[in-house]
Amino acid sequence: MGAGVSELLKIWRSPASAFGKFSDRYDPSEEETWNVLDAYTDDELKRIADSGFNAIWVHALLHHIVQTPDYPELGIDAAEHQRRLNGLIDRAAQYGLSVFLYMQPPRALPEKHELFRNHPEIMGQRELAQGCDYDETFTVCSMCTSLSSVKAYLYNSAAELARQLPGLGGIILITASEFPAHCWSRRGNTITAFGDREYKDIECPHCRRRDPCEVAGEVIQLMRAGIRSENSAMKIIVWNWSWTMYENPPCRKIISGLPQDVTLLADFERGGKRVILGKERDIDEYSLGYAGPSEQFIESWKLAESCGLQIMAKLQIGTTHELATVANLPVIGNVYQKAVKILEMKLAGFMGTWNFGNMITANTAALNFFLDQTAPVDQNAALKNFADYYFPGANAEKIVAAWDLFGEAMASYPFSIPFLYAGPANFACILPMKPAPLSGTPVGRSWLPDERGDDMSAALSPYCIEEVIEGFTALVERWDRGVDILSAGLKNINSVHAGQELDNATVCGCLFASTLHFSQVYALRKNWDDASLPEYRRIISSEIENLKKLLPLVEKDSRFGYHIESHGYQFDAQRIKAQIKELTKQLTG
Repeated sequence: MGAGVSELLKIWRSPASAFGKFSDRYDPSEEETWNVLDAYTDDELKRIADSGFNAIWVHALLHHIVQTPDYPELGIDAAEHQRRLNGLIDRAAQYGLSVFLYMQPPRALPEKHELFRNHPEIMGQRELAQGCDYDETFTVCSMCTSLSSVKAYLYNSAAELARQLPGLGGIILITASEFPAHCWSRRGNTITAFGDREYKDIECPHCRRRDPCEVAGEVIQLMRAGIRSENSAMKIIVWNWSWTMYENPPCRKIISGLPQDVTLLADFERGGKRVILGKERDIDEYSLGYAGPSEQFIESWKLAESCGLQIMAKLQIGTTHELATVANLPVIGNVYQKAVKILEMKLAGFMGTWNFGNMITANTAALNFFLDQTAPVDQNAALKNFADYYFPGANAEKIVAAWDLFGEAMASYPFSIPFLYAGPANFACILPMKPAPLSGTPVGRSWLPDERGDDMSAALSPYCIEEVIEGFTALVERWDRGVDILSAGLKNINSVHAGQELDNATVCGCLFASTLHFSQVYALRKNWDDASLPEYRRIISSEIENLKKLLPLVEKDSRFGYHIESHGYQFDAQRIKAQIKELTKQLTG
């Protein structure tokens, strides 16, 4: 089936490691590179290595972790960041793990930063940015990479990075949006927080005359050249995330301009097409419900191969925005299909998680199991072998049947950027429901601890609420049947894996049911009439029973309700109890 497992670079991340705050105030204690020794204990490193991974990634800000004479205002604590990173590199190596730094240089800095007071000539594109404190906004300014002094800074900083961290496995570069960086990073054919396309022109007088593909490619070239001046072996991985802001896929100008000693990291599912609820829909995010690879990934892979480049897959193996407040989405059949394609396409490896969805579960075990070159080609046989391995003594055929039903269920998930980012799935179990017109307060962003309301209108494009209800009705019916079969397959199996996976699958089903119930109530409340009261009472009666099934599992396992990206609970036992009390009061009052 292709290259053996030992040849693959398999990058993972600890759920205990925090990405760091985006703020106009520098606090080293909030930087991931400052806290790596606490997050990556020996036990954690061993756990990751024992799970089959051989590398980890850490978010780093170049202007904090190195200092050069170009701009001495930057990197004032660089020596301590480096000491801690070198400590992690040395410890990780004891477990066969390489360390990679994920970076977006040169990250924009607050407009009021001392750097710009001393060097106003390097100020490039201004952006209004939102901090991680949610209600905080501030202006940041790019270091304009069209200027020779900033180019020299990038080259020298990359060289200093390689010099001071000689054991570093490599860097992972993102050069389009995420946070403001070079002048074009958040300009061009941008994507809004809820998935809409919006062209944003650029004001920087130097960069507006340049092709954004050239600007992004130049950053890569400068970082690569600086590192290569000190280290010929360090890996340089460049991620194609949102290069479509600058040119149409497969982004020929950028890819064809890459040096042959860098590796292209390409999103595995983004750019895919799938029929959902009778219509072809776009897959423009990580997905476990969709096996992939997308047409966009295949085009990128073919182009990279023709340019002599290695290519890796960017995946989300544990869970995704489809349902991020559980330990994993157990769609093991799709995990198998992703593994098969990694081998068939002879990829160089994968980055298996973003800054959430990174718990060690059956999903991670399955991916690494299937990547063994001895895995059978037949999917059913491969899944049965994995079930026997992971749940010894269980009824493997029933377990596989359950996994197949979970995959069928996810085919009805109303996938879209608006639903993933503004939908209720992650916390529907605690959202307000009342027999009255809508208050108009939005549900809020799915990955952040916003105020929670009852209005999910922002989540619905391109679906209508009737389609969402249709999708989740089919999803819940199949998922519940899968949980019943999984329970039967794991009967009398006394193992940690069996208990955790059954509980997790049950919680997934409960959250999907809560999403269905909330959507049904939303449809009633959009055009509320007292004649809807009997139907409303029927729905919340079902939800009360659903919450009573969910509550003991949440009390038992702290993984449920926790969103690793925001490092906080979207729901917990206390709020579920309050929801049960409130809905029961509505029924009996």
